[in-house]
Amino acid sequence: MTISLHAGLKQSPRLVMNQTLKQAIELLQLSTVELYEKITLELAENPLLEEEAPVSAPSMDESGLARGVDHILAGDETDLSTVEEREIDFCDTSDSGTVDNEEINKRNKYLETLITREESLAEHLLWQARLAARTEADLDLYQVIITSLDGNGFLGTDFQLFIKESGYAEDDVGRALSAIQLFDPVGCAVPGVRESLIVQCRHYFSTETLLVRILADYFEEFEHLDYKKIARSLNLPVSRIMEQGKIIHNLDPYPGAHHCSGVIRYIIPDVEVRLVDGEIIVSLNDDWIPPLRISSYYKSLLKKKNIEKELRDYIQDKMQSARHLMKNIASRRNTILRVARSIMEHQREFLARGPGHLKPLTHSDIAAEVDMHESTVSRVTSNKYVQTAWGAFDLKCFFVSRIKSGCNDLDASSDKVMRLMRDIIEREDSGRPHSDEEIVSILGKAGVRVARRTVAKYRGMLHIPPSHKRKKINLIKAGESI
Repeated sequence: MTISLHAGLKQSPRLVMNQTLKQAIELLQLSTVELYEKITLELAENPLLEEEAPVSAPSMDESGLARGVDHILAGDETDLSTVEEREIDFCDTSDSGTVDNEEINKRNKYLETLITREESLAEHLLWQARLAARTEADLDLYQVIITSLDGNGFLGTDFQLFIKESGYAEDDVGRALSAIQLFDPVGCAVPGVRESLIVQCRHYFSTETLLVRILADYFEEFEHLDYKKIARSLNLPVSRIMEQGKIIHNLDPYPGAHHCSGVIRYIIPDVEVRLVDGEIIVSLNDDWIPPLRISSYYKSLLKKKNIEKELRDYIQDKMQSARHLMKNIASRRNTILRVARSIMEHQREFLARGPGHLKPLTHSDIAAEVDMHESTVSRVTSNKYVQTAWGAFDLKCFFVSRIKSGCNDLDASSDKVMRLMRDIIEREDSGRPHSDEEIVSILGKAGVRVARRTVAKYRGMLHIPPSHKRKKINLIKAGESI
């Protein structure tokens, strides 16, 4: 047997993910607040990177700013390089390495005023546990139980299993649970919603025993608003059950959900969009992001001939890292502006008329228009919020699916269908709400053809109950018998 080996060269396109490209992709996905945190971290780790001190210079008027943005959006590379050089001074000539502390403090105070940190449920309960515990052993048991609760205030495991896992005596655990259940908010440290409501009824309405009986024996019927069945089983008038139902509906089924989980979410609009005299003005809300520069001190060190090779290599490496960061930040700004402007041009009707007037739009539509890959558009719109005259919205909300219309209406979208559904349900007879099939028929007459399951899906997204539940809710609100 003869084996022949052939040596040859083969060319194939291949994308190498270097550190600069990886960082550029990472920055695109960050919100403005996350970018601020990233810059703060880089300032701490890279000694060559520092905040640029504010320079007293005539401010660019609005028309000049608009012209600059237009050049960027038009893809003028020459002007873009000029803008980058003007905003990011790679060859800073300043002799001072100091930063304006007043400006830094002002920016930090601005960030602090944007958020408030609420006390978490565990912290709130543990504070009460320290007051209620008589011994260290009691406090330890309280802590074990409280730290086992989920975000709604419920025990995440079965009661018996919890006892075995905790290693405490059953009587001790029972007493601790009974105490915690009456902490504020009342109704925590229970297996679920029904038990929480029972605890709240016993605490707030100790004389109304019927409340507890309804919840304990007829909870499923109560969930479905089947008051007639409960009334027949208890041999009581429906009006009496309705009175009890109103009391229960005023209780909190998830008592722990109103407390912050301890994780702070920064929701600050990254982009601001205004419609002025028919013109769409898009601007980034990043004025408080510190402008960066290379330290003049370290640049002067590199000019010295007697500098050690190890120190020179270190400075050059950090300088290259700083330049890549500043270039990627500028590229991020320009990319976000281009994508946001393209999206808003498509959703001009929304800017003029508000929610319910979004047109069909996909990532591929924007990608083709701004000459980017769909994945880049997806990264740009992730974790970004846009401030409009109608409020702040997630940028991804402006991508909506297309709905086939009986009148070949190419502008029919899921947003439009949901708006029409909401209008239909708001105008319906409270005594005879429209079924999903009837809504399909009404939409068809309006020129929008959708399936019944689509109506049911959108109704769920709008948090609108089915027709039979809406009828019962309307009768309860009106105080009429069901």
